[in-house]
Amino acid sequence: MIDRARLCVVLAGLALGCGTLRGADKAPVAKVVLPAAKPEAKVQFEDGLRLMHEGPRSWERARAAFARATDLDSKLYEAWHNRGIVDLRMGKLDDARDELERAFDIQPGSRATLVALCEVLRRLDRHTEAQKLLRKRLDVMPDDVELRLRYIQALREGGKSQDALDEVRVILAKDSKSAVAFNALGLVYLKMEKPALAESALRRAADLDPKNASVHNNLGLVALAQGRDQEAFAEFQKAADLDPKDAEARLNKAVVFMDCGDYKKAMVDLAKAAEISPTDPDVHVALGVAARGLKDFARARKAYERALDLRPDYAPALFNLAVLYMDFEPDKNKARENLILFRKVAAANDPRRPDALARLKELK
Repeated sequence: MIDRARLCVVLAGLALGCGTLRGADKAPVAKVVLPAAKPEAKVQFEDGLRLMHEGPRSWERARAAFARATDLDSKLYEAWHNRGIVDLRMGKLDDARDELERAFDIQPGSRATLVALCEVLRRLDRHTEAQKLLRKRLDVMPDDVELRLRYIQALREGGKSQDALDEVRVILAKDSKSAVAFNALGLVYLKMEKPALAESALRRAADLDPKNASVHNNLGLVALAQGRDQEAFAEFQKAADLDPKDAEARLNKAVVFMDCGDYKKAMVDLAKAAEISPTDPDVHVALGVAARGLKDFARARKAYERALDLRPDYAPALFNLAVLYMDFEPDKNKARENLILFRKVAAANDPRRPDALARLKELK
């Protein structure tokens, strides 16, 4: 089963790519003056940019156009950046990391590339690397609230809750009415398993910014953690109403439905979440769980496999696929294979570990 409540949210929008060649990324950090783009590379870049904004069906062709641009001009920063953005959108995280790192090497003053690279590192669970990059930039740009929020997120998700708490206080010391800071504070307290303090901070955020979908989603997480499912559902619904593109709220609503055994209703929200965030492996794992609940085992298998296409070492997908092969579509070899892989990649404190070990013993 997927985690009952997901404790991380994207606190700020991701850079979607450079609009024009040179000067598209404004930031108070010195930029490297780059040579003019080679004309033939510029043509490929502009073709990629056009395709990139046509939507998901054109992303593969956009990716190929940006690749041609970098082949023609290896110093074309914008093409490397946009290659990374497209691969991030497509869930090709390792490729995205390599391309964004290349862009950052060429133009280390780019804030847009820094933000995108840190998002990739976050999704790869490389929180320490993200922390180092953000800390270095914050030393130069201490008043950049968005970067500090991302730093807080990297600290929190990397298990450094006290450091994250200290960073939230830096924002609140300058702005005691910062809704985003209270939102971040609530998540830190939730990570520290202090739900009462988390709720207090999030209620303050909601008072300051009642139309903030992220705040209501996080209030739902607090209620869910305390077993108040109906209240959690109401908060997730409010978040989805405030921001119809909030995949996190849709996913969390579906978790409540699945906890109640209503897999059919869960499927409705999960389908919408998949439309909004097609490269989120959590969404596909949840789709697999719901399909399994509806006894559509072929669909469940495809959903887990899609999650593993996006993240080959994704522990929840490996575990659920093993359960599927062990309990519903019997194949002992595949069940054993996935359980072994799960135990290799799962965190030491993953709650599924004891069950995985018991299942492996049963398969011997």
